[in-house]
Amino acid sequence: MSLTPGSPLNAHRDVLADPAMNIFYNAGTLVIICAKPQGLDPAEDCALAAQNLMLAAHAAGLATCPIGLARAWLNVPEVKQELGIPPDYTPVFPLIVGFPAATPPAVARRDPEIVQWI
Repeated sequence: MSLTPGSPLNAHRDVLADPAMNIFYNAGTLVIICAKPQGLDPAEDCALAAQNLMLAAHAAGLATCPIGLARAWLNVPEVKQELGIPPDYTPVFPLIVGFPAATPPAVARRDPEIVQWI
């Protein structure tokens, strides 16, 4: 797959061109949440399903990592066919699942921004 001029992925060109690069970090499990071509906002439904999967995995002691860079590749017809994804489905949320090597540090929280309509 080639990168088009102006693509935001051009910033990652060198990393992606490295033959040793594995975009899925050699994870044992890849989950691809796909949208059916129906409903009001199937991509949003996929994001909600992914969040629930990630929370459930964390509760079970597993780690997850969304791999958004893979989305364009997963939507290539030949790749969809190889993975058994129906042609009319859209891969929306690829994520890897595995056992964490270490517990990451807590992320600093920002103060909430409260919006109020009167």
